[in-house]
Amino acid sequence: MAFYSLAKWVSLLREKGEVCEINEYVSPELEISEFADRITNSNNSKPLLFKNNGTDFPVLVNLFANSDLTNRFLNLENEKGAINRIEKILSLLKSKPRFSIDFFSSLWEMRNLSPKKLRKSGTCMENEMDFPDISKFPVIKSWPFDGGRFLTLPLVHTIDPETGIQNMGMYRMQVFDGKSTGMHWHKHKGGAAHFEKWKKLGKQMPVTVTLGGDPTFIYAATAPVPDGFSEYMLAGFLKNEKVKLVKSKTNDIWIPECSDFVIEGYIDTSEPFRTEGPFGDHTGFYSIPDEYPVFHITKISFRKNAVYPATVVGVPKKEDRFFGMATTKIFLPLIKNILIPEITDMFLPEEGGFHNLALVKTQKKYRGQAEKIFHAMWGAGQMMFMKNIFVFDENVDLRNLASVLSAIDNNFDPSSGLIFSKGPSDVLDHAAKEFSFGGKAGFDCTAKEKTLKENNISSFFKGCENIKKISNSIFVLFTNSPVEDSNSIIQGFKNEKSINNRGILIITDLNTQGFSNSKILWYILANIDPNRDYSIICNGQSNSLLLINASVKDKKAVPHGNWPAITIMSDEIIKKVDLMWNRCDTGEFVESPSKEFSMFKSNSHYM
Repeated sequence: MAFYSLAKWVSLLREKGEVCEINEYVSPELEISEFADRITNSNNSKPLLFKNNGTDFPVLVNLFANSDLTNRFLNLENEKGAINRIEKILSLLKSKPRFSIDFFSSLWEMRNLSPKKLRKSGTCMENEMDFPDISKFPVIKSWPFDGGRFLTLPLVHTIDPETGIQNMGMYRMQVFDGKSTGMHWHKHKGGAAHFEKWKKLGKQMPVTVTLGGDPTFIYAATAPVPDGFSEYMLAGFLKNEKVKLVKSKTNDIWIPECSDFVIEGYIDTSEPFRTEGPFGDHTGFYSIPDEYPVFHITKISFRKNAVYPATVVGVPKKEDRFFGMATTKIFLPLIKNILIPEITDMFLPEEGGFHNLALVKTQKKYRGQAEKIFHAMWGAGQMMFMKNIFVFDENVDLRNLASVLSAIDNNFDPSSGLIFSKGPSDVLDHAAKEFSFGGKAGFDCTAKEKTLKENNISSFFKGCENIKKISNSIFVLFTNSPVEDSNSIIQGFKNEKSINNRGILIITDLNTQGFSNSKILWYILANIDPNRDYSIICNGQSNSLLLINASVKDKKAVPHGNWPAITIMSDEIIKKVDLMWNRCDTGEFVESPSKEFSMFKSNSHYM
């Protein structure tokens, strides 16, 4: 399956009526973001192309609009698609003899997917700006308290000065002026590792950024590939086609020939870092301003009819959820067959932001197997960030809420089934007790040798105000006084005379009481550090309660001293887009998702 420029993909989508083209003027400052947020949350999610935005380039948002488009872009589910080829290779690994002709044939096919370097100059660089100025791009501002406009889908190419091996990553870039941006890479990322090596040598670091090109590159840049494994090898494997690369004009860095834009420049490793942010992030909260390197732009080139790509992240659901689904499809067979063979299925609910909650199931064979799975996952690549892992038996449907809740009700006992750990956390996790380091919890929800007795926890909460029953053992208390209510519940539970009370009580903010169950789960997961916020209360051998404080904490609870605000659009922009909606021919009217969070409106990026 060929690799195409974004401009080519737009024409292919247009032929099938799968892109909504908007000719009305829509500003890149907040307005495009509000349109994208609405369409992503609608029942008719599709890519949006804003052709009139005050620049010479159209903006494409919500490219990964649904599962069908994502499967097509990444070539996942046809007869010769990536999933079938992965399963074929893994089945050959298990076969006898293991090293058969078919096995070596499959490996040879993969060898042929190495990127191909072309000697010619690419069509992606056929046009050049006489004076490079990134402000001529329709760079969007997504949320009212963002620190500025950000490139949200940049493919950042760097090179290891010692080995010459390239890395491609996706790191947001805040526009400081026409010739400089921030470079928001985290310490564990490939680009940051290259930066440290260039800094040690005392040299400027060459960087080439591309925008657009085939959607497969956007996914590959964010995929959890092992260190040293080429992102373009992954893209080539997905498409079953070599990625064609050309050399950027001023840097010794190779880039996809099908790119829409090429931005070349450098980072002065001796230059002081500059404050970047805040930014409304995929957590649904603003990420805290921090210091990052400055990228200096020396050349900008682009192809004919180039299309500028952007994405909007924030409170789920957003288009990045389809990345998480694709990652599960692509990497679960590898996890099951090579990394953690005990796992038979895994599901990452979008409410967890793909770092806060994992549901896995296993064919349990021995005591302690769930504990083994917890630690194996926390020791594997980007799963080290996972806050909460639930392990279930083989008969549980991880994608069926009733099945999951029933297993928790019947099999989870906080006094014996909960494992705590700590380790690296996502830099964007505002709830972590320490910066980039926090608690983790493993929930063993598998059937035990000794069947748990029928649970009576419901009677303990009977008559309580502002309590929501999620299942027979899980309850949510909405309150403005989390500390006082926690102390009262702890004392009451310790004095409880009835037996066989076990369950989970989650205490969260009163303002969330009107949220949907999905949004309540998102809010809870985003605002907890298990080591700080989980307490197990026991009363005798048969009474145990897991108390979770998922409320906003005071300034002493987090290293940065402030709790970030939720990403909510301003009333002014909401009203403006309401009036524009029908003129833009975007289909049936969709209310702003921000309205659900109106009680959380803030005057800054902090609550």
